[in-house]
Amino acid sequence: MSSSNSALTPPDPQGPVDKMPNGGKPGGSRNALADQPWRGIWRDILGGGVVRSIVAILLALMVGMLIAVFTNEEVQETLGYFFSRPQDFFNVAGELVGDAVRAMIQGAIYSPSRGFQPLLATLQWATPLVAAGLGLGVAFRAGLFNIGGQGQMLVGALFASFVGASWSLPIGLHLIVAIIAAVLGGAMWAAIVGFLKAQTGAHEVILTIMFNWIAHWGITYLLKQPLFQSPNAPGFAKSKAVESTAVMPQLFGSFGLGFLIVLLAAVIYWWLMDRSTIGFQIRAVGINPNAARTAGINVKGITVITMAISGAFVGLAAATQTLEVHPSGIEPTIHAGVGFDAITVALLGGNNPVGIVLAALLFGLLKAGSVSMEIQAGIPRDIIPVIQGLIVLFVAAPRFLGFLPRPTGTKLADRVAARKAKASS
Repeated sequence: MSSSNSALTPPDPQGPVDKMPNGGKPGGSRNALADQPWRGIWRDILGGGVVRSIVAILLALMVGMLIAVFTNEEVQETLGYFFSRPQDFFNVAGELVGDAVRAMIQGAIYSPSRGFQPLLATLQWATPLVAAGLGLGVAFRAGLFNIGGQGQMLVGALFASFVGASWSLPIGLHLIVAIIAAVLGGAMWAAIVGFLKAQTGAHEVILTIMFNWIAHWGITYLLKQPLFQSPNAPGFAKSKAVESTAVMPQLFGSFGLGFLIVLLAAVIYWWLMDRSTIGFQIRAVGINPNAARTAGINVKGITVITMAISGAFVGLAAATQTLEVHPSGIEPTIHAGVGFDAITVALLGGNNPVGIVLAALLFGLLKAGSVSMEIQAGIPRDIIPVIQGLIVLFVAAPRFLGFLPRPTGTKLADRVAARKAKASS
């Protein structure tokens, strides 16, 4: 068999004794998931399907509405005489839920007074979530849990802000270079984590948490230095305004070029993960790193590459925040929690590009409609993070409770077996 196919060939289950776990002793474990059971858990949680996502959304919304109902003062009053006049409780609760739904629609989709302007706000909220969700999806497909989106966004935003504010380039080219700078900044910051994990074995969760804080305080310091600091905000951690040549143009209303760019990024993600050799290797490492290593895949190298690609997508999210939403200058809060929200987006989307886009749109809708829901229905906007957390809980619950089928990675296994059979024939 040619060397080009050797990396795609799975290890022989009855392979050499010196390569078998436990020294090849009878009864020794030949399954990487048996040696590292947490990998099986992550594979199942991070590989959820459409049914799991829909059930998680519905359950989270239902529980969120129940919390909103039972914490409402008018509803609580009806509970005092519930058994004598239960219809009052259901009338008030139903009216509250109806008001919340109407307020959400008017704040995030269509308003009689503003037309479809709320929908544009939803798309703006969803734009960085799509890009960051794609980045975390790449890491999840390799079995890596990247929770460093906040730090990667900060570094990417600093790079984009510096290029956008300090470089003099023609219109169009300036925007492209600033976007590339943000992508490279996020990729570099994440690649350091990948390198440390590959070389030392340190867990990426611990590393990314530390790097989030390093980025936060490091950039807070840098934004107060003359090279980066805005002359209009002395003493404050705020960057210079981006030049007009590097600002993402608004196509109509508040709808800008950023959403179209992240949709293109979703197409690139699909090609990269499902059609490229590097994507195949990333998925193989995610399913079974020991088998991938035996098949000739450089697991350490793939770890670094995966984290770099993950950070690059997160850097693109930083570019949309810096060059479209906050061109007047970035602050240490530029990440706006996107790095953590993107975890839920990737989980809910099943690491699929279409699913991630739809999940980001859902979260954008919730965020855009939360203000009007609070004003019109009296439901605090703080219920939205609760719903997001519940979605994560219900996405992960089937693996531990066993009430939905678990993914098995069969498609990839079948593809490997088919290539092996073709090569041996």
